[in-house]
Amino acid sequence: MSELATQNDIYKIQDVIAEMPQADTKTRHHFSDGLYVRESFIPAGVVCVGAAHKTSHMYMVIKGKCRVASKFETIEIEAPYMGETTPGTKRVCYAETDCVWITFHPTELTDLKEIEAALIEPKDIL
Repeated sequence: MSELATQNDIYKIQDVIAEMPQADTKTRHHFSDGLYVRESFIPAGVVCVGAAHKTSHMYMVIKGKCRVASKFETIEIEAPYMGETTPGTKRVCYAETDCVWITFHPTELTDLKEIEAALIEPKDIL
């Protein structure tokens, strides 16, 4: 991941990954007044692709080291790290070590299907 990835590149990677055995990732969902927080565990050695979101939101990597590519940048992230996702950003991530990635979404919604519909680009809802 030394160069910028195009959105098409990332969707192609996503298609290839979908045909492979899936890693044992874990996701926890947290809710507070007006806030949905998604906590994802990504095991070392796993390549994953995130959904393109409709809104801006903050994210944190609170554990681990990973390499991340998008149409905007290719970076190495080592916890603790905080960043911002802008609308339409899609990323491919390679976890060099076990990672915990947390996203913060302002919303009053608490139903996960409603949250996905409101926050994620339709072509990324599986």
